[in-house]
Amino acid sequence: MTVVTVAAHLIVGEREEPFLPALLRSLDGVADLLLVNDNAPEPGGPNAQTLAASAFAQRGALIVDRAPFVNFADARNRVLALHRAHAPGAWAAFVDADDVHRPVAKCIARNLPSLGDEIALVDGYTRHYLQSFRWVIGVDRRLAFFRVTDGVRWEGDVHERLTGYTGRALVLPYVYDHYGWVLPMERQAAKGRQYASLGQIGHTYTPEEVAALDPGDFFAPLWPLAMPYGGPQPPALDTVRAAMERQYAPLFANADRTIPARHDLRRRVLNTFRRLNYTYRWRGRALDPLARQTMRCAN
Repeated sequence: MTVVTVAAHLIVGEREEPFLPALLRSLDGVADLLLVNDNAPEPGGPNAQTLAASAFAQRGALIVDRAPFVNFADARNRVLALHRAHAPGAWAAFVDADDVHRPVAKCIARNLPSLGDEIALVDGYTRHYLQSFRWVIGVDRRLAFFRVTDGVRWEGDVHERLTGYTGRALVLPYVYDHYGWVLPMERQAAKGRQYASLGQIGHTYTPEEVAALDPGDFFAPLWPLAMPYGGPQPPALDTVRAAMERQYAPLFANADRTIPARHDLRRRVLNTFRRLNYTYRWRGRALDPLARQTMRCAN
C-alpha cells in the first residue's frame, strides 16, 4: 500500500474547470493521493471525466466525496474528513482547479516530512494572470501546504480560511500560477454572483447585463493593474494553453490592445515599482535557510 506523505485537497462544482487537466498533471509527483469534494448537482458532473482520466484515478489514488454545495468552508471540511479517514498524519496540498504548480513543488513535497512540528503551514506566492498568459495583475502570498492535525478546520462561507492549527508558517520563495482571470467575463460574472449569494459585498452582473456589456468595461478596474509577463509557463500547462490560445484568440488580442491603451506614463511607473515590490517580497524569502532547504531537490 502506498504511504501517503501529501494528499491534495480539491473542490469542484457545477462549472467545467478548463485548467483542471493542467492542475492534475502538475500534481503528479507532488501528492500521493487526491481528495475531492465534487458538489456538482448531478453525478458525473462536468469535471468527473477529467478526474477519472487522471493519473491519480489510474493508480487508485483518487477519492471523491459527492455532496451538495453549502459554502466553501463546508466543502473544504468535507475534504478534511476524507483526509482524516484515508491519510492520517499526512500533509495536505491546498489547491484550486485553476492553479497550476511548477516542477519544484515535487521537491517541496518530498521535504515536508523533515520539517519540525513548529511548522504548521507552508506558504508560497501565486501569480495571477489577466485575460491572457501575457499579463499579470499581482503576485500574492498564499497557502500551499498545511499539516493536518486534530484541531484544523476551515471557516468562512467565501474566501475560506484555515483555523485551529498550532505552529507557524514557513514562507518559501516559490511562485506558482493562477489562471482564473484568464477566462471570459461571463465566467467571472457567474463567480461574482455565487460569491454574492454567500454574503460577499460588491457589484454583480446578471447574465442579461453581461450579454450587453463590453469586456473593456467589465475589466476596467483591472486593466491599469496589468503588468507584462514574458517568463515561462509551467510545463503542465502546455496542452491547455495551446487550446486556449486558439479558442480565446480574440479575447487575448483584446487584452493586448486594451491594456497598453489604459497605461499612461504615471501608470507605467507605478507598475514598475509594483513589479519590483512583488519580486523583492518573494525573492527575499530565500534569505531563510529553512526555506532554501525546503526548496532543495535531492540528487
